Amino acid sequence: MIKAELKTFKITKKYEAAAKQLILEGFLERFGFIDHSLNPDLNNITKTYSLEGSLFLIGFIGEEMVCTGALTKESGDICRLQRMSVKTAFRNRGIARTMVQVLESQAQAEGYKKIVLETHLSWSSAVTLYKSCGYKEYLQEEGMIHLFKSI
Repeated sequence: MIKAELKTFKITKKYEAAAKQLILEGFLERFGFIDHSLNPDLNNITKTYSLEGSLFLIGFIGEEMVCTGALTKESGDICRLQRMSVKTAFRNRGIARTMVQVLESQAQAEGYKKIVLETHLSWSSAVTLYKSCGYKEYLQEEGMIHLFKSI
């Protein structure tokens, strides 16, 4: 069972390069290219996600990093779910769903009442995942879908 196997941890400097690589490999797979100017937060993950109300988690199965996920403070009691990525070889095994659940629990513990996120409309697997986790659509614009969940 994946949920029992997956161990999540707050990122440390030691794992920054591997987390960045995992995320960028996902972008390369989805887009066919990487625009590094769009991802400045990945150049210093621990600093970027050490701000109050932010959290960047990495997930391991055994000794292998297989996923990432993050929360950032949006405003008041609202946070944003982002940087969700699962290594290709580990997809369709419940890992993303487990990471979403872990991040939702962390958000609740931090006092957040609502989580928002956005993803590309064309990423049907991501849209399906979030909707199956209880996220509701509130906006579509420029090829993006915006979702929220009250927690």
